[in-house]
Amino acid sequence: MTKETTVARALLVLVFAPAGGLFGKAVATAAAGQEWWPWLVASAVWLVVAGLVSMAVSNRLDEHR
Repeated sequence: MTKETTVARALLVLVFAPAGGLFGKAVATAAAGQEWWPWLVASAVWLVVAGLVSMAVSNRLDEHR
């Protein structure tokens, strides 16, 4: 496995695992009959922020090539 593949797999876990956990919390909260939407919003915000950071890092690395 190349270094890039290892980094990509680690980043995949660091981005999608928290979002999945927040989404799961939203589902569990909805099943309990409580307010579920803050957890869903938190999940979406996490994905957007992680995507923006990823794009910024990618663009920064492309400038140095």
